[in-house]
Amino acid sequence: MNAAPGLALQERLLARGETVPWHEGMDLRGWYPLYVERGETLADAAMCWRELGKTSFSDAFFVNTLARQPHGERRVCRTPLAALGTLGDCLAPDAFIFHVSRCGSTLLSQLLASLPQCIVMSEPPVIDSLLRLHHDSADPAASVALLRQAILALGQRRTFAETHFLIKFDCWHIHSLDLLRQAFPGTPCLFVYREPLAVLVSHQRQRGPQMVPGMLHPAQLPLPAHQLAPGDIDGYTGLVLASLLNAAQPHAAAGQLQLINYKQLPYILFSDVLPRFGIAPTAAQLQAMRAQGGVHAKYGTAYHGDPPMPAASGLAAIAAQLQPAYLALEALRLHAGQGQ
Repeated sequence: MNAAPGLALQERLLARGETVPWHEGMDLRGWYPLYVERGETLADAAMCWRELGKTSFSDAFFVNTLARQPHGERRVCRTPLAALGTLGDCLAPDAFIFHVSRCGSTLLSQLLASLPQCIVMSEPPVIDSLLRLHHDSADPAASVALLRQAILALGQRRTFAETHFLIKFDCWHIHSLDLLRQAFPGTPCLFVYREPLAVLVSHQRQRGPQMVPGMLHPAQLPLPAHQLAPGDIDGYTGLVLASLLNAAQPHAAAGQLQLINYKQLPYILFSDVLPRFGIAPTAAQLQAMRAQGGVHAKYGTAYHGDPPMPAASGLAAIAAQLQPAYLALEALRLHAGQGQ
């Protein structure tokens, strides 16, 4: 049960702070699971936690909130995995948000996170850690139970205002949708996607970890056999994006995903998503959300559209190969009456 390279190494950096010893019956309210520290067997594994105190999850990503916490307030604890099940007053998730990356999913999650009645966890690393554990474990039923407990722990209520809980997953987690549905079979799922060329261009400017070979556990990102030239990162990005679009299609066809195109944001949030999940913002909250919709979700600056696409980068040919998968999702979305 060795930890995978790549993201597993980055997770260790989140656990820097004052170490607090765990004891039986310890109150873990205000503590959030970070990742699994593996042992020789599942029974030997431990969960690493960070206490967040009053630090709110209002940043674009879970790790950004951890980074914003003052160094003097950072406290870390390692517990048996069973401690995941000791937290009370936790909300079950109202929705799972999946996406292809660089497609507006962060804007969607940020607008929802602006509401005091919503707990929104954006790509919390503990989920990826537990999914890797599942793929390497000899006891898949136990790892699914751990995944459920960790997700519930992320939905802990810290005020009296929280009534809804949503999770935005990493983009490659669409491949784990069946597994996540085992943990929460009744949770509605959204899938945000975008015209392939725009996604490819964004990753050419700044690569996400999933677009770098070797960063992810191979079971989490199944790719077809290929003969890409060494160093053809644009070609590899195309393979990854194709896998995400293709993975979503059968789930959408089965009615397990509500499809949202980038071009529908942010308006579909107000016309469909909020009423669908029974989230009723005040007039002032709605006004603030509409204003925030014009701000870049990741950087907090005014958003004026993406930079111009490069005229000759080789991406157009890759995008053309992905267009049928994109159009298949578009046809499913329009057939389901989910807007133009």
